[in-house]
Amino acid sequence: GQAIKEPSSDQSIAEEPLPFLTADFFADSLSDAYTLEEDPMGTQRLLQVRNSTITPSVSASSSFNYTSNPFKQPDEFKTHSKATSLELSLNFNLGLGEYGIGDEIVCAPAFSFIQMRNFMDPINDYGTEFSKDAGLNTDTQIASLTMPFVLPNDFSLVVSHTYTAPSTYLGKKENLMYSNTPKVSFVKNIVFSSGDTLSFSTGVSYTFSESDSLEEQFKSLSEETGLSFAFLEAITVSAGQSLADGPSNLQDGIGHDISLSYTKPLGEKLTLLPSLSYVSTNFTEGSNKSRSDKVYNAGISANYALTEWLSIAGLTNFSWKRTSGTEEDDLLEFDDFIGGLSISVNHSF
Repeated sequence: GQAIKEPSSDQSIAEEPLPFLTADFFADSLSDAYTLEEDPMGTQRLLQVRNSTITPSVSASSSFNYTSNPFKQPDEFKTHSKATSLELSLNFNLGLGEYGIGDEIVCAPAFSFIQMRNFMDPINDYGTEFSKDAGLNTDTQIASLTMPFVLPNDFSLVVSHTYTAPSTYLGKKENLMYSNTPKVSFVKNIVFSSGDTLSFSTGVSYTFSESDSLEEQFKSLSEETGLSFAFLEAITVSAGQSLADGPSNLQDGIGHDISLSYTKPLGEKLTLLPSLSYVSTNFTEGSNKSRSDKVYNAGISANYALTEWLSIAGLTNFSWKRTSGTEEDDLLEFDDFIGGLSISVNHSF
């Protein structure tokens, strides 16, 4: 296989996380495990632990988005500074029960698996070659194990581990990379008498990544182009780069995120969710070792439940990325406006 290519240059996109690989891609999933009662003595907390049974559910969704991010377009079309994307996903969730720890703590572990397919700019077909080289038309598998510990006073401690593996599906199917990300998050929910909820979350994670080394890339390129591996190796060595310095772990790094969201129900079917988030990634390996990325996001979404199993949603958000490193890294900075619609179906067994 070969590593992901950065759409805006000939460099590996392993130096730049894809939109679905950023630290804020994985949302913490919590379920209510207790209720609150008010009495003259103040707020009392009553734990209600359900039977420790397995609870599977499945959901499927389709979303169509507009983006102004120029890195999601081929170079010759960047003057337009806009593109669209279609995303299909299938999500399987498995609740593993709820377990009381002492009198005040509940743990509700869950496993999830997501299969995603992304179609970049299906309206303006930029061509098969761009699709393959950019590494944006991808299949992605995401498996995660989450262990939320619900604590007194609407606090939660969430321990999770996520495995992510994107691959191409156009032409020769190639695994682009895979990563493992353990994470610890701290969550605080404030529930108002109106039914609105203010949620604050902060977490820290570390990503271990792996993709093809330069040697593996060159062997693949040699097979595709007919150029000798020795010739490609000589070019690399003359440029002062060793084959051992390949992009196999360029995504390794410490992540830190902070998010604030407000859930406001409008009637029984419509829910508004404005949110703010900040994600910082400090890379620790390879040529990215001195680089630090910061991504800021502000957005709002609206979800309307048509039935118990069918819902539609609209979203809009603005994100901007700033990076500190070499002058070459500065080219990876962007501002991105996203707007889109999605439809989803779900079923609990």
